[in-house]
Amino acid sequence: MSTATIPPATAHPAPPAPPAAGASPAIRTFLVGYGVTLLPLLAALVAMEFGWELLADDGWAPAAAAMTGWALAVAGWLRLRGWRPGTVLVVICTSVAVLAAPSAVGWLSPAGLVLWGPVATVLTLALTLAQQPPASATAHPADLPAPA
Repeated sequence: MSTATIPPATAHPAPPAPPAAGASPAIRTFLVGYGVTLLPLLAALVAMEFGWELLADDGWAPAAAAMTGWALAVAGWLRLRGWRPGTVLVVICTSVAVLAAPSAVGWLSPAGLVLWGPVATVLTLALTLAQQPPASATAHPADLPAPA
């Protein structure tokens, strides 16, 4: 067997240097904004689920009232965080649209609505946060420029 077809051995490049001790400011800003926006909503979601279990009411009226309160709380929190009204509306309406079909055909119980409504909202919010640039994801109303 001839070794003429084997390429000559080349020196392997040195492994990349480990990243600096601190993350870049853009990454840190994004992660802080992500956490500050999502963590209170996750805590509210858990509290709402525990409250719903303690209430032990399985009617559509209390479930609709709980979902209305959840939507208002999420919208208020996002507006407080400096989100534009159109983006807030998209986040809220997406979970409504996702749950409308299962609810219409009877696949969703009132307890399922109270569970999946907030979960769908938080998932939509997480995806929306990942899509936004870091500056708009963490903007606070006091930091926003005054309207012209």
